[in-house]
Amino acid sequence: MTVTSSLKRSIPEQQGVSSSGILSFLEEIEQRELELHGFMLLRHGHVLAEGWWKPFRPEIPHALYSLTKSFTSIAAGFAVEEGLLSLDQRVLAYFPELDIPAIRENIGDMKIKHLLTMTTGHEEDTARFGATPDFLQHITKARVGDRSDLDYVRGFMELPVTRAPGTFFLYNSGASHVLGSIIERITGSRLADYLQTRLFEPLGIAPPMWEQAPHGGNTGGWGLKLSTQDIAKFGQFLLNKGVWNGQRLISSDWIEQASLHQVDNKPIETEAGQPVNIDWVQGYGYQLWRCRHNAYRGDGAFGQYCIVMPDQDAVIAINGGLQDMQGVMDAVWKNLLPSMNEPCPAYDSAKHDRLIDKLASLEIGKQSHVESLPWTTSKKSFRIQENEQGLQNVSFTFTGNQCIFDWLDNQGEHQLIAGVDEWNAFNLLGGKKVTVKGVWLDRTRFVLYTYQIDSPHHDRLVFYFQGNTVNIQHEHLSFVPLKHEFIGVEEK
Repeated sequence: MTVTSSLKRSIPEQQGVSSSGILSFLEEIEQRELELHGFMLLRHGHVLAEGWWKPFRPEIPHALYSLTKSFTSIAAGFAVEEGLLSLDQRVLAYFPELDIPAIRENIGDMKIKHLLTMTTGHEEDTARFGATPDFLQHITKARVGDRSDLDYVRGFMELPVTRAPGTFFLYNSGASHVLGSIIERITGSRLADYLQTRLFEPLGIAPPMWEQAPHGGNTGGWGLKLSTQDIAKFGQFLLNKGVWNGQRLISSDWIEQASLHQVDNKPIETEAGQPVNIDWVQGYGYQLWRCRHNAYRGDGAFGQYCIVMPDQDAVIAINGGLQDMQGVMDAVWKNLLPSMNEPCPAYDSAKHDRLIDKLASLEIGKQSHVESLPWTTSKKSFRIQENEQGLQNVSFTFTGNQCIFDWLDNQGEHQLIAGVDEWNAFNLLGGKKVTVKGVWLDRTRFVLYTYQIDSPHHDRLVFYFQGNTVNIQHEHLSFVPLKHEFIGVEEK
């Protein structure tokens, strides 16, 4: 099968999109402090704009979290077409060893279509996500169910199903994992391997990293890592209703059914009775969300998006590291949608050049506003007041354009070497790879930005120096956002 390794490029105005509209989108993202890591806009099959916020790079695969579910949906579509899977078959039919009275009573009426549409009848997500509270050494954790043996499938089946399957929508990552496990059973392949020849290889996507569950197989509801361009290719494949490079990979019927409004999803209401997160209440398909403006999307936690806009013949691929996912959708509808719907102005080289400059200069964090070290010594050390995280001591050593940050906690001694106004790759103790930058916001405030560049997770440490004390504010982006504050006294 022919492999196309890259997408065509074009000037926005040649595809009926204004450069100024794209620039407005990027400026609003910046003004609202919505942290994106990668962005691509396609129309009529051409890339019109693409950019990555330093330290992120286009070639680095990025954690997709629940955007993984949309790939599991496509795997289900292939299995249906190959006669291996039926949407009306009971879930338990694929796990005869678990067909015991207690489980049969709990999930006996649950079918494949209920896994696809998140209507299993559970009243809480069967997946649990969290992070360890350790200082700068967090481990993000995900699991399904509450079993100590980490059997995700059985854990899913044992949690109470209190609603009749098919009657109640609840976003349920465990359902996606069980769907993936069924596909792996009937095909004899891991999800990644099953999709390799059917989807990834035709689209020119390198064999991806995909998390393994403790009992084997890929995690069907999360765990896939792909680049922003890989997401864009997947979106174009969906927009083309299963066709890539002139060859049909999957039936248009499956794409249409997967992207249709299959079920209502429960609105979240404010005290005033007005819906919030309104792009999350437009209906749900087969592991795909309906959006406003007749669009649909796959998405994942912290700002991973594959937005398909059939009316505009457009695709938007985004990676990010943020909590306000609706804010990004609002910026899309406010800036990018009108730039496609309204008459496109004539090409203006100056406006296009401003867009190109903006895309080339994207970077996370601020730049320093001081010209020299505000201390007379290159090193300061602080003893930290007792705290739950076990942080005991921190020190700063400034040499040239670097800051060496050392700390002592209950796990031992640790170190980060940050570039000042420059990103520096570094391996933490234990092999965790991060990229870190230090910035003087003013002569009393220093911030460390610490990023895993294949992940939305990051840490920000702001140090407020006053006299012989330091106040440390630490934030870590995770499913349970971690915010800590520490007070330290200088050691002489």
